[in-house]
Amino acid sequence: MIAYYEAESQQPPGFLLAELATAHKISADNLIGLKDVSETRSPRHALPLERLQKILDLPAGDQGTVPKLLYALHVAHARTAPRR
Repeated sequence: MIAYYEAESQQPPGFLLAELATAHKISADNLIGLKDVSETRSPRHALPLERLQKILDLPAGDQGTVPKLLYALHVAHARTAPRR
């Protein structure tokens, strides 16, 4: 897949669409833009997606802070979580 982007190809080959859609857990229609992802989201995912959308409303500098905060939270949790 990376080779296609390195070769500056505009699109991945068609035979990879099903694999890419499966890997990203979306339909091929969503993947190629025929259907908006928001049209097919489940109620279970609605609130997390709304919250993620709010990140885009932040100033650019603050948007970059969000992944850093999530990573710090993950690291802190990993340190305190009991080992399996």
